[in-house]
Amino acid sequence: MNYLSHKKAGSRRNAGSSCAAKSGVQRAFTRLDLVVLIGLVVLLVSWIGLGRVGERGRMIRCAGNLAALGKAMHGYAKEHNGTLPAAGVSLGQTQSSWDMQVYPYLNPGVDKSDNDRLAKTIPQFFVCPSDKAPHQGKPRSYAMGGNDMTPEHWPPGRDSATGVGLWWDRRTVLSLLDEDALKTPETLPAVRLSDVPFPADTVLLAEFIDPNNTMAGTRQASVLGTSQQRQFFKDGGAKFHRGQFNYLMVDGHVETLSPLQTGAFDGSAGIWSLKKEN
Repeated sequence: MNYLSHKKAGSRRNAGSSCAAKSGVQRAFTRLDLVVLIGLVVLLVSWIGLGRVGERGRMIRCAGNLAALGKAMHGYAKEHNGTLPAAGVSLGQTQSSWDMQVYPYLNPGVDKSDNDRLAKTIPQFFVCPSDKAPHQGKPRSYAMGGNDMTPEHWPPGRDSATGVGLWWDRRTVLSLLDEDALKTPETLPAVRLSDVPFPADTVLLAEFIDPNNTMAGTRQASVLGTSQQRQFFKDGGAKFHRGQFNYLMVDGHVETLSPLQTGAFDGSAGIWSLKKEN
């Protein structure tokens, strides 16, 4: 073999070694890339998993309950000339609460007269997973944003500095209507969806954790502001939902807000009021 042949052979060996080296680098990069990809997938799965457990997960499930109740509320309104149910009616033998009015609309596939089947499948939507109150009956974790039922804010509408949840008893009927209205409770006024000028900024249902807030109960069927929302908690609700509450707005969307973000502790402004500042 002459010098030229020897040089060519050496060049071929070097080229082969170079290709092998490049191939090795390429294989190493592919393995590293795979490890990084697996790591990202693990982190993503862990993040999703954490979102489904603990208080964050309970907040998400609670917001889902409210979204379902919002659809039921609108289903009720559609069949009742655009009106919302009263938060509560307590007039002698006439006892009614908003939850009993809307629960047949939570499962459109079930006949509204099939109370047994509805009773088995529906109550879960009315209970927040974070509700630890010692309820005296079947727990209900939500209440309608309350109307203060005073003459200066009547009737509900654009100039009404109060909410959508009407609560009728003998006192409120006589202060806003007349004695004849006591004889026909089925004709009591109701809030129409069209009466709400800012549906995306007005609360329809709010969390109200209280031992007396129970299914079919007229007590605690409405709530006036965050001061009432926080009264059950010894710490003012600092640990509940990380110091926040879920709110269903009249237009059907759900927001998670701190007490300050709602606009008023006493329910006189912000999301609690039909009237908004210009």
